[in-house]
Amino acid sequence: MKKIIYLLTTILLTFFSNNSLIASEKKDQYSCKPKHAAAIRSNGIQTFKIKGDEKPVLLSIYKGFLETNDMKYKLYEAGGRAFAFSPERAWVHFQDITVLDNGQLSFVMAVNSSISRYLCDKK
Repeated sequence: MKKIIYLLTTILLTFFSNNSLIASEKKDQYSCKPKHAAAIRSNGIQTFKIKGDEKPVLLSIYKGFLETNDMKYKLYEAGGRAFAFSPERAWVHFQDITVLDNGQLSFVMAVNSSISRYLCDKK
């Protein structure tokens, strides 16, 4: 019984200590560039060539919100990954928000019928 309690306590502590992306008290700022992009068109799925010279998207994560230059999106957690959504802009959402092993923030941004994977460096 003690082993089960110890195991559950360890799992809960690990979960809550690693869930700092959503509950961050300091304002983490990131510079993000697209890695992959695609859209559904009338003639099928179109993929876009990423050249590397695209203008970065600046965003911050603070007190449970993902903030871009023009909007705040509430962060939610599901299954170890985070996603962000705002009812005021329902056609835009961020999914699969996670920090990679190399420290980069990664997310997928979906806007209408297009989807883009972004990689972000902390500023």
